Amino acid sequence: MKLPHYLHDIRSRPSTIWITSSTTALVNRLIYTLTIASIPDLLQKTMGVSRASNGIVTAAFGIGGLVAGSLIGYVSDRTQNRIGPQLCASVLYVVSGLVLYFAKHFYQIVIFRLILGIASSIADTMLFTTVADVYPANLLGFKMAVIFVFDNIGNMLGPLLGGKAYEHMGVGGIAIIAIALGLFELCMILIFVRNSLDIRRTLASSNVTQVGSLADKPVKPTINSGRSSTDTHSVVESESGFTDVSIISKTEQSHNLACNPNSHTPNSSKKRLDLHILRLLLQLPVAGPTVSIFVATGLQTVIETILPLRLFDKFGYSPATIGIVFLIVGGVLILAMPAVGYVNDTVVSRHGEYMRYYTIATGALCVFLSQIVMSLAGSYVVLVFGYSLFAISTMVVIVPAQSAFGDFINSSESHAMAQCYSLAWIAEGLANIILPPIASGMYATVGFLTMLMSISAVLCTTCALAVLAFPIRQFWLSRHAIEQLLN
Repeated sequence: MKLPHYLHDIRSRPSTIWITSSTTALVNRLIYTLTIASIPDLLQKTMGVSRASNGIVTAAFGIGGLVAGSLIGYVSDRTQNRIGPQLCASVLYVVSGLVLYFAKHFYQIVIFRLILGIASSIADTMLFTTVADVYPANLLGFKMAVIFVFDNIGNMLGPLLGGKAYEHMGVGGIAIIAIALGLFELCMILIFVRNSLDIRRTLASSNVTQVGSLADKPVKPTINSGRSSTDTHSVVESESGFTDVSIISKTEQSHNLACNPNSHTPNSSKKRLDLHILRLLLQLPVAGPTVSIFVATGLQTVIETILPLRLFDKFGYSPATIGIVFLIVGGVLILAMPAVGYVNDTVVSRHGEYMRYYTIATGALCVFLSQIVMSLAGSYVVLVFGYSLFAISTMVVIVPAQSAFGDFINSSESHAMAQCYSLAWIAEGLANIILPPIASGMYATVGFLTMLMSISAVLCTTCALAVLAFPIRQFWLSRHAIEQLLN
């Protein structure tokens, strides 16, 4: 079917990919959080199952996400198709809503969460992948930050909306909302979304004829796999926000060889890397950000699990007062997130893509400092301040980490973008499964202060070392290359 010209134009814009991905993040988080407030009542009062069964429901979501995250990136990269997985996620949202609507037994709730985990994993992987497909390094941070803004809005509204629906209509009300949101996302993708790889190829080819008229400052890619021979290029940003690769001048080759010791001359042939998810993990530019996402999202889950207990045990606050903490911090994040993304892009534009790794390490330090404030907080206000600082610091880690995946794939020119972003979901899923039980056990045995300080110290140190391994290695390779040139 031939599309109207205006609709074809809208579907071909990178901004459309960004907007629809942000909307998908909102829908994804809304559907996930709809049942947070009602699950305890549904399982314990309505179905009469034990509290231990709540952990099974949580694990079902993580298991579904891990399975889907391990597969969907490979399938999307192998078929070079981004639309199919996005449509699949939308359909699975509808299916999960139908399962919840007719749920009468505990196993049906487990199936609902399993399907929801699969859908969320697919949607998250694709929404970050498609944005990285069509935007260059010096614009990627802000785009990722705005996606997290929509994600956080969903995180704030979902429990409120789901709680009200459950009070008035029971679990069927939540199911109807989930079905409606899934259908909305399905229609949005069918009407407005085009395969982001097609847009990428179209923009890349059109930019070849536009290089002479570009006014934006070029950004030099500084990331390479460390295992392959790649050309030295300068990336030229077009008005569309995409990047085009043009050969550098002869006078820049010596400098770039020092910055990129594995590069060949522009006339050398380029070999596209054939990477799969396991080989990606062995690449330092990917391994560091993957570890950082595990650390940041894991600490978020630890705080979300332990903080309500801390507020109740130490201060005796009611659930309503505890809920205000999360509402306040969510509002702070919405305000701060665009600034985090903008600063990240500015730093990358001026100093290169290596700065993402130093930014992540700085964010890890800030996370640890925020944990010190939270662990020593003697009042509600100080605890909220520490939690707000923690929330912003985790975004200082996560935003450049997500952007670093796109940097690496664009530099290596591998067809493994989706697999790279699926690593982020796998890391988050593993963190959500592993760390909360450890934190809960330590909280019960050694208390809040010792638990928080020990876990955060180990994780933040691991994060900093993991992300700094790559730039440190490249620094020594650069020095070696310079010495070779001088000799």
